[in-house]
Amino acid sequence: MFKKLGILVLIIVGFGLFINSLLMPWYVKHAELTKVPSVTGLNFLEAKKVLEESGLDVKQGDIRYDENKPIGLVLDQAPAVDETVKRGRRVYLTVCGGEQLVDVPRLIGKSERDARFTLVQRNLTPGDIVRKFTAEQPEDYVISQIIQPGSKVKKGTKVDLIISNGPVIGDIIIPDLIGKKHADAQKILLDKKLKVGKVTYQSSDLPAGQILDQYPKKDKSAKENTSVDLFVAKKKTEVIKEPDEEGDNGNMEPPDNKIKKEEPKKNKTEPAEEKVKEKKETGTDKSKEKSPTEKTNGKTNNTDKSKEKKETN
Repeated sequence: MFKKLGILVLIIVGFGLFINSLLMPWYVKHAELTKVPSVTGLNFLEAKKVLEESGLDVKQGDIRYDENKPIGLVLDQAPAVDETVKRGRRVYLTVCGGEQLVDVPRLIGKSERDARFTLVQRNLTPGDIVRKFTAEQPEDYVISQIIQPGSKVKKGTKVDLIISNGPVIGDIIIPDLIGKKHADAQKILLDKKLKVGKVTYQSSDLPAGQILDQYPKKDKSAKENTSVDLFVAKKKTEVIKEPDEEGDNGNMEPPDNKIKKEEPKKNKTEPAEEKVKEKKETGTDKSKEKSPTEKTNGKTNNTDKSKEKKETN
């Protein structure tokens, strides 16, 4: 058993050596060789003709996109130019595909927001939006698209969409109030037999009283007396904080308190002013009046002098 297996292995190895050592060198030596001509820069059909005349086979390889070069132009080749190969060797050509085209995605059934995002991801541009009253799709969802899904188009191509505006509710169409003055918006709603709903004031840089938003949105279907909520602009309020003398923002006092604190300082000068007034009115100076001690000293001096007179007598 092992003896037969060993003989079989020797036969296979010997046959392989015969092919590699004798048969292949003889075949290559006697095969017709040729050099690969340069076909880069030619049109694919012209390049194919040149290669076939040299006894070579041609196969289209990769497609490279370049909007600055014509479609079908040969950009590269393999094997390379002037390489020696056998006749019948296949040569692969890289061909220019011109400007790269983009497949248009299927957008039907997507929300308007998702549809726009999908188009931007594919290097396409959301086109015009047409709204249609229908129950086929929910409100703000795509009903149909102008360019069919799977179509190949250039980058940046606009894709127009038809969006559902919801089912028909009534005969009245909600007007566009954004940008109008509050009073004008109220008048428009009353003329349309609609009511002013909740009014919300929001801080804005726009003029006070201007409509910022509304609900329901414009062009929606509505019945008579439907309420329309309004969002109205109001001026921004600026809070100015003045730090106190110690720099503590937490214990701030109004300017009036500072004035009150300074008032007692003025009262200290009032007695001096009153003295001046008294001098002007009476014409006397209280500072010249004798003190009680001076009066008593005067009386004692007079009594002493009277005693001296009695003694001398």
